[in-house]
Amino acid sequence: MNLIAVISGGRANGLSAVVTAENHKDVLKEFGIESIIAPPFYWGICQSTQGFIGSFSIRKETAKSLLNDIVESLNEFGFDEIYGINAHEDIEQNAFIIETFKELAVNRNIKVRYLFREEIMCHYGITGSELFICPVEKLKKSFSSTEISDVHGGDIETAIINKFYPDFVNTSIAHDLPPIQLPNDRAMEWLLGGKTDTLSKKGYFGDTANYYSVDAVGYIDDLAHRIVKSIISKRELDA
Repeated sequence: MNLIAVISGGRANGLSAVVTAENHKDVLKEFGIESIIAPPFYWGICQSTQGFIGSFSIRKETAKSLLNDIVESLNEFGFDEIYGINAHEDIEQNAFIIETFKELAVNRNIKVRYLFREEIMCHYGITGSELFICPVEKLKKSFSSTEISDVHGGDIETAIINKFYPDFVNTSIAHDLPPIQLPNDRAMEWLLGGKTDTLSKKGYFGDTANYYSVDAVGYIDDLAHRIVKSIISKRELDA
């Protein structure tokens, strides 16, 4: 066995990460690459939604220790390559994963890579050429009919969870939710956390009621193929 996906994330995003990982496992098999999906890493740094009850957050030191121990264990089990998927993209969450993977790759010589969206790499001082980073191409297709971005709990996330985990979605409520657009000039307030309840009293940003028109399967399949392309490209550089 030469590949593992370590899944990082929480809430609805964590579930969508699981679905994505399972899909890219199947796609990898098409290329003759066997893989397993490690147990989800549900606990992380919850920054953007910390204004809501139920948004558990752990300290950076705790998160790093947990992720470090998980990767160390997988390495001791004999796995040669370990990849991380993170569907919960708080700033501090991304930062601690990058930091942890860098330390493991440089100091422990473990082949661990973080699958990271290429369009936001510049904000974290990385280029994609790093040993511990696998740049994932930007989404180029549209799988939703709305023009309102799904920032949190919008149509795409709701559609994915409803498709694969319908027991977690109350569609009768979703149908009646009005669209809420996160203003561009207030995006940093959302990302830095603590003000979500003043920006959106019900805790979502997007056109949740539009979930029924989203091609959830197509969205996940496209993401899985972009992730696999990133993995294969990185492995070819190693050859």
